Amino acid sequence: MGLSCCPGSLRRAKKPPSPLPGPDAMRHSSSNHSYSPSAYDDYMCLKPSPFMWLALFWLSRAITLPILIGVGHLAGVNADAMMMLRDYWNADQLIPAAFALPVLFACCRRVHTAPRAVRTIWARGRTLLLLSGILDIALSAVAPWHHETSDQILLAMSTAAVDLYFLAYLFAARRVRDTFLDFP
Repeated sequence: MGLSCCPGSLRRAKKPPSPLPGPDAMRHSSSNHSYSPSAYDDYMCLKPSPFMWLALFWLSRAITLPILIGVGHLAGVNADAMMMLRDYWNADQLIPAAFALPVLFACCRRVHTAPRAVRTIWARGRTLLLLSGILDIALSAVAPWHHETSDQILLAMSTAAVDLYFLAYLFAARRVRDTFLDFP
């Protein structure tokens, strides 16, 4: 800081603004990865990828599937298709969905005016989704012992395989980590 150029004044001149923002000016995560401009929202926060949205809906399917069935019924979708979706629903999936649904809610409410609770859920969202995936895999591994038909066993094993794929994505993808570090 230097002295002011005004004669007789001992006030200190303000420091000129730095061309690079300081750490207090950073509102969002800093990532060494560059994403395309379309990957950011209006607040320059990294948007969830379509695959992350798919993972969110998959892990919360015990709650979103009945909603989808209800909307399909109102829209006049074939009753056989609705019956197939209804057969896929399982009450055991409510436990993992209880961890994933708040993250889905926070993802939908991800705006700069969001309350502190939404920000807190979002900050812990990746951990909640990983926990949801682990619980879903554990329940799918136990499920074959409760089912009698080979179709139900195959469905449980397929569900575990999809869960494992999403779990690997949520754990390893840099984009997921960067997205959960960003909030408007």
